[in-house]
Amino acid sequence: MGTRPTPGLQRTTSAGYRLPTTRRPASVSPAARGGPAAGRGLAGGGQAPREAQGVQQDQLWRELVEAEGRGRRRWVENWSFLKDYDPMGNKKEPEKLPDSVPLFSDTLPNSTNQVVGSRVDTPLGRTLIRMDFSVTEGVRKKKLEVELQPA
Repeated sequence: MGTRPTPGLQRTTSAGYRLPTTRRPASVSPAARGGPAAGRGLAGGGQAPREAQGVQQDQLWRELVEAEGRGRRRWVENWSFLKDYDPMGNKKEPEKLPDSVPLFSDTLPNSTNQVVGSRVDTPLGRTLIRMDFSVTEGVRKKKLEVELQPA
């Protein structure tokens, strides 16, 4: 059972921290109350139909993508030179890429789809499997002896 807030007193938590007021001041504009997209609603404050909301969201998305592209182009114009220098201001040597990259690795074993393999076929892997079998031997299912099998 809760109590109603008393006018004139500020709400607090059980630890004594002040809680924000539930009513917004009258000086706050209607667009600020609903967030950044609230000011873009229909004239007169009516509720937009579902299709209009989708169109409006699509327009907002297009504007966001366009602004991102402008920011990327602006970064390339103003700051892209930084990628050619290290933090000390020395010019970086461009990293030479190899002419061809082998499909198979010398350090990683190959798997069925030739991407990354398992390390089970190494001495360490075989030791781990042997240890696992010895630890879990008692809990594994075993074939019943002949006299216990159903007839």
